[in-house]
Amino acid sequence: MKTKYIVLIGLLALLVVVLSGCASGLTASAWPAVMADANNAYIAGGPYVYAVNLQSGAQVWRFPDKPSTAAPFYATPTLTSDGQLIVGGFDKKLYSLDPQTGKSTWQFTDARDRWIGPVLATDSLIFAPNADYNLYVLNLKGELQWTFMADQSIWGRPVTDGTNVYFGTLGRKVYAVNLQTHKQAWVQTMDGAVLGSLVLGADNTLYVASYGGTLYALNTADGKTAWSKSASSTWFWSGPVLTGGNLYVGDGNGKFMAFPAAGGEKLWEQDLSGSIVGSPFISDTTIVIGTEVPGADTGNVYFLDSTGKIIRTLPLSGKDQAYGNPVGAGDLILMPLSTSDAKDPIMLAYDSTGAIKWSFIPPK
Repeated sequence: MKTKYIVLIGLLALLVVVLSGCASGLTASAWPAVMADANNAYIAGGPYVYAVNLQSGAQVWRFPDKPSTAAPFYATPTLTSDGQLIVGGFDKKLYSLDPQTGKSTWQFTDARDRWIGPVLATDSLIFAPNADYNLYVLNLKGELQWTFMADQSIWGRPVTDGTNVYFGTLGRKVYAVNLQTHKQAWVQTMDGAVLGSLVLGADNTLYVASYGGTLYALNTADGKTAWSKSASSTWFWSGPVLTGGNLYVGDGNGKFMAFPAAGGEKLWEQDLSGSIVGSPFISDTTIVIGTEVPGADTGNVYFLDSTGKIIRTLPLSGKDQAYGNPVGAGDLILMPLSTSDAKDPIMLAYDSTGAIKWSFIPPK
């Protein structure tokens, strides 16, 4: 595995972990992650988890009352079917928060390492991947039901088809674990670490983007490769996005690509300025993706059409860089930002034209 350039001191620290295979050596440097419901955006960003009103951009609450800079939050929050907000921290704790108040309702404290990836929540279970190599399976009360130990750290959100749960590891593996027996159904080796989330297609094909620069389509029945494509000369950090029968993914050289999910040649490729670390937001008419510009301490947000043509390039101000995954929230597109300046925002809210509706700067 080779890198052409490294995108951030924090990212460099994480890459060292990937290349060395030492998941316990993570540092507390990364970038904010966001999700939203009908009323609020929820940001895991540094010492706090924030709730931000979607209409005004004002803070609704933040958790905890007394933060620790040595134990930040970077795992994307997840809402459960019964209205809990689940988020893990670098303090090795998994928290259930009340989305209305930000108060903690329960904590899971059995993990031995940090929470980096988001959980998967079904109607009855929470599948929580940890850097200690374990997938922890809890009920909605936070009570441990069972665990599965993999070969290495798990950073991406698992997916399930109701028969198995699937996830990738930093050890270049993709696992299928049976939900009834809690045993490994199969394991498949990739050409690089799997840092991002997997994607499960409607036809039960599992799509994987590896740090080795390869896209894979795996059969969920046995893990065998349906097709693979060496798509990049560098790395894929995040998992692909599947929509409209196509896969979309960006690499460390700033190449943003579309492939048919059924296999075949690349549909198109667009060269963007900087490294692409996050996964894109995709609507019927617009694709939004962020980058970091090498050596510039800043980045760009790009709006593209469905053919890959750049509609507009929006340079970020200050020391903001766009490493995270943009998400849609009603008429807004939310872009989480990494910054080393406390005066800069950690999230921008765009409308569909790329105009900034509001920005969120954490209050002191």
